[in-house]
Amino acid sequence: MAETTSPHEENVEHKLVPVWDAANLLEAQIVKGRLESEGIPALIKGEALGEIYGLTTGPLAETTVLAPEPFAEKAIEILNTPVEWDEEALEEAEEAGDEQAGEDEG
Repeated sequence: MAETTSPHEENVEHKLVPVWDAANLLEAQIVKGRLESEGIPALIKGEALGEIYGLTTGPLAETTVLAPEPFAEKAIEILNTPVEWDEEALEEAEEAGDEQAGEDEG
């Protein structure tokens, strides 16, 4: 019986493939965080000069988010699925923040 391997197995190297082209480092960091929150490892690859000079637009600011090949299809699916926001929870958080700001002023 042949052993099956999991993409989660340690010491297994997988080819990294692009899953998202971001306009800048900030967008890439958000995308990377989204993938990692879903258990998908991700890496950001971009032009070093863009980061050094703090560029946020243009070709030097563009970055690519990479994921291991076994996770690529799932990563792309996640990134192309709209996020459903809990409006009630957002409103409660805003109200709590407003109340906290009022206490800090007084």
